[in-house]
Amino acid sequence: MVKGKIGVAGIVVLAILGAAVLTQAESAKLNQVVYITRSQVCGCSAKSFHDADALVNKTFTGPRQALLKRIDYDTDRQAAVPYIGEYRLILLPALIFLDAQKHMLWMAVGEVAKEDVAGKLSQFGS
Repeated sequence: MVKGKIGVAGIVVLAILGAAVLTQAESAKLNQVVYITRSQVCGCSAKSFHDADALVNKTFTGPRQALLKRIDYDTDRQAAVPYIGEYRLILLPALIFLDAQKHMLWMAVGEVAKEDVAGKLSQFGS
């Protein structure tokens, strides 16, 4: 009999915790996208930067343009350094999706896939 009560109580606790996690995930809304790139790259990494720049330019147009904060590490290092430290970036380009409290929702570093960006934009409501 005691095992049955513990089992029911455990299910109730798991249901409450699950609802809390779902509520928190649903409330995660994209507030800002920080894109850190470089304008002066060597030939070996130029393609990944060019592809990421093209994707960002094509994706963040119209209303989405207001979400984007673009930082060029080579021309505005002071603006990039806080993000590099906070989100522990060791590779660029980097695309960081942030909520209103500057908590990271998602990040792509290095090669950025169009499908990943589109999926995350729809997941976070943009």
